[in-house]
Amino acid sequence: MVEVRFHSLGGQGAVTLVNMLARAGDLVGKYVQAFPFFGAERRGAPVKCFLRMDEKPIYLRSQIYRPDFLVVMSPAVLEAALEEGTKEGTVLLVNAKEEEEAAKKLAGLPFPVFAVDGTSIAIDLGMEVEGMPVTNIAFLGAVSYVTELVPLEAVTEVIRESVPPGRVEASMEAARRGFTSVVEIKGADVPGRKAARGAVR
Repeated sequence: MVEVRFHSLGGQGAVTLVNMLARAGDLVGKYVQAFPFFGAERRGAPVKCFLRMDEKPIYLRSQIYRPDFLVVMSPAVLEAALEEGTKEGTVLLVNAKEEEEAAKKLAGLPFPVFAVDGTSIAIDLGMEVEGMPVTNIAFLGAVSYVTELVPLEAVTEVIRESVPPGRVEASMEAARRGFTSVVEIKGADVPGRKAARGAVR
């Protein structure tokens, strides 16, 4: 079983993201479990979501305290996300520009770190609500790339099913950019993963 914990701010679309990933997992024949945990339900408030995937039925119902993958959709919640718990071998995917000083500091963490500039992707494609970039679709592609839980083909199928017709093209592009623009900050070099990304470009 693979466990993924997501940390975001309300309005970034994390709940929709985990539901779409769960649907993609279902499409490729995996057992899935996805659920959110809310504090204050308002835009900008911290949000946690959880995703499990396995080749067999999942009976565990707890929150995820030691994730295989930790996905942080806003640098504002990075510290809290790390304090929430990791384990040896946890892989971190964070919303950050490679050249930012904050991203460089991530190389000091004791596990593999990847970054994707989901904010710029969302802004560039007009994915904003009340001034907040909605980064979930960019992260849909990035999570596909980093975790290899679901292929990009399944992700795009879910986008076709789930996104209003007028937003499908932009959403497809956001997912593609998320998949192809992930940067490795530290460790976890997987040649097959890089080859897969190159094939999509």
